[in-house]
Amino acid sequence: MTTEAPTTTEPEQAADLAALQAAAAGTEAEAGLATTDTGEPPRVDLATEIAGLASVAVATLGPMFPSIKSIYTPEVTQAAAQAIAAVCNKHGWMQGGMLGEWGEEIACLAIVGPLALQTVKGVKADIAAREKDQPAPPERIAAPVMGEPVPAEAMGQKTVTFGNA
Repeated sequence: MTTEAPTTTEPEQAADLAALQAAAAGTEAEAGLATTDTGEPPRVDLATEIAGLASVAVATLGPMFPSIKSIYTPEVTQAAAQAIAAVCNKHGWMQGGMLGEWGEEIACLAIVGPLALQTVKGVKADIAAREKDQPAPPERIAAPVMGEPVPAEAMGQKTVTFGNA
């Protein structure tokens, strides 16, 4: 028994990929990075990074839980990201960004993980469909084991016996 989950469209996947790339490290324009002339590495806009990660989470979990897409709209996600970033900036949390030095690995996992799961589901469905189309194998009848007596109910009227039976 397989159930098909609704898949995201190509524009949605492209938008999610762009958001994840911007959140993971992207270019200054994509990730909302502030440039400095002091030679310091550019600072990541935490709100943009949080919004990108939230949109990826919504796209990832959306097929399993369709209500998530209607709850976490882009406007809601952006507002929540701004609020979370404000609290993090106030307390000095996540100043290196949400993903830190593991950004590329986490981005890869967020993209490749669901793809791998969908691949496994698809291959299993293909195998099940192929097996469903195959005719059932013929029923095998076990041969009697040598030395075992034949039960009386197995002997019919047309049983051939040799000797004094």
